[in-house]
Amino acid sequence: MDLWQRAKVFAEEAARRSQEISKEAAKRSQELTQGAARFSQEFVSETTKKSKEMAAEAAKKADLLRSEALRAADQIKTLSIDIPIPIASALVSGSSAAVAPDPASDLERFGITQELKEFVQGIQISTFRDFSMQDEPEPEISTIPPSSNVRQDLNEWQARHATLVLSTVKVF
Repeated sequence: MDLWQRAKVFAEEAARRSQEISKEAAKRSQELTQGAARFSQEFVSETTKKSKEMAAEAAKKADLLRSEALRAADQIKTLSIDIPIPIASALVSGSSAAVAPDPASDLERFGITQELKEFVQGIQISTFRDFSMQDEPEPEISTIPPSSNVRQDLNEWQARHATLVLSTVKVF
């Protein structure tokens, strides 16, 4: 029986040892889970904090850019009041020689009369709807390459005339 007793003691010892190992493994697993949860909370907390800091910094930069843009727009607006409208050189007696612009004589030379000013002030959107140019042929387009992406259908005299009309007629 001694063998049987030894086997029983050995089996009990193995069961006890197995329980200790299971308890130790469960304890270690619980510690790892808690550590991972703590790490996850810290990570989320730190990420949230950094995100809020970045959002606040972006908002500050956006406000700074907006205020700079408004300041620049005000400067442009202020400066544009003092800048005269550039006018192309006028044709004099059929020649293309440039003449220093004289506002009073230019108005007369380019046919800007009080009657024309009053007519232009009377133009409304309905004018264009009522008198559309659908039946008229397309005007010839200038062969001179444009200096911008705007079509240049007017000759120099027409451009000067249009500039004078637009700069002298106040439309409300």
